[in-house]
Amino acid sequence: MLRQFRLTVGGPLDDERADLLFDRADDLSVEVVPGEGVAWVAFDRVAPTLVDAVVSGVRDLDAAGVGIVRAVADDPLVTLEVISVRVRRPVEVVRGWTHAGFPAPVREHPRRPVYHWPDVSAWLDLHRAPVPSAGDADVTLEAVTLALRLRALAPQLERMPPIRSLLYP
Repeated sequence: MLRQFRLTVGGPLDDERADLLFDRADDLSVEVVPGEGVAWVAFDRVAPTLVDAVVSGVRDLDAAGVGIVRAVADDPLVTLEVISVRVRRPVEVVRGWTHAGFPAPVREHPRRPVYHWPDVSAWLDLHRAPVPSAGDADVTLEAVTLALRLRALAPQLERMPPIRSLLYP
């Protein structure tokens, strides 16, 4: 199943590291906020679970020498193609729904209108089959973020094993 998420990068992402990422995986895109030194690596990764997808994304960034700050949900703005993947229906079926009270696009475009996923999901829950659950994505992303934070703190700790033992009492 397709899993979509972003990893926030700590510090600027130079061309060399970006090239290493693109050589390693073809299911990602890099977004940079100019002048702020903030970047995200967005993934559209096929994996059995979200946690498997996120952990493999972290490993890809680790291999490229990219520092990661947090794991976050994907952008809530979606195209009809992304909606079709999320609801597991052909894009032609989803396009047909747009003539039946479907939420209006937040950005009109002749070929690729953009919709707000929470609005689409709510509409689907009321008018069609409920959106297939991806599990508790917020909890998964928060757990990964906490693990990344602990990993960043580990070199400053006197002893890590006692803290690690807190995870499994």
